[in-house]
Amino acid sequence: MTAFGLWKREAKFGKRVIVVAKLLITILPIAILLFGFIYGCFTRVRTIKIRSYKAGGFRIAAMSDLHMTLGGIGSSQVKTCLKMAERHKPDAILLLGDIVGGKGGISGIKSALSGINLPIYAVPGNHDHWTGIAAVSKALKDAGVKLLVNDSVILEKGDKKIAIVGIDDLWSGKPDWDKAFANIPNDIPVILLSHNPDAILHPYHNRALLILSGHTHGGFWWMPFKVRQIIWRITGVKFIPKTEFGWRFPYGLREVDNTLIYITSGVTKWHVVPRWFTRPEVVIIEFF
Repeated sequence: MTAFGLWKREAKFGKRVIVVAKLLITILPIAILLFGFIYGCFTRVRTIKIRSYKAGGFRIAAMSDLHMTLGGIGSSQVKTCLKMAERHKPDAILLLGDIVGGKGGISGIKSALSGINLPIYAVPGNHDHWTGIAAVSKALKDAGVKLLVNDSVILEKGDKKIAIVGIDDLWSGKPDWDKAFANIPNDIPVILLSHNPDAILHPYHNRALLILSGHTHGGFWWMPFKVRQIIWRITGVKFIPKTEFGWRFPYGLREVDNTLIYITSGVTKWHVVPRWFTRPEVVIIEFF
């Protein structure tokens, strides 16, 4: 092959490489974008194991941000998640607020939460208050769910006890910390339910072994905190409203002053915007 022929062949190969590179540059971002939305449609079960001698042996399930709305939208997802939780045989199921996303969701509470042969406890979220807390509370009671509004309940298993304490929503409710903890002996481990993660910033957080919260939806769209800061400074919009701690740490297990807090991404697949690389989840917490 002559030098000219070799040059011509290499030139054709170079053009092909450029074409392929352009296609990848065009297609790859679109593929990543679409995959992120698809990824956010699949519910998972996440198991968290926590060492605690006094609470050892207890297993609980937690779910947040159900956001049931008009026409039963979200009810089937809630039912699926409850069945997923039930298969792990927890001692109780805890609902961490925003049970409904509007008045139309109240009628779906009983059908969504029925048929579960486990004790279910709940706390209200901001959407429950905005919808009408009295109506939501009645619907939960009719479904066999105990709503803990600045209230508590003691769970017993063998010779061990844990306290489930529920605080009213920090944004839209009337939290009464003294009342919520009034009947809790100091030697019993406390699991504090607060829809808003900012419970970890209150002095009473030191009374809890574990705080369970939602509200953040895992940030809706996954992105580093610095990126959220830049978007907020440019647009003035926060994807996660009215939570100082949850805005900075929208998902996962953290420890503050020897108190653990787990912020779940919730179970609704869509609220305001679709999820992107943040999956809905049911949380199973095992104490050992």
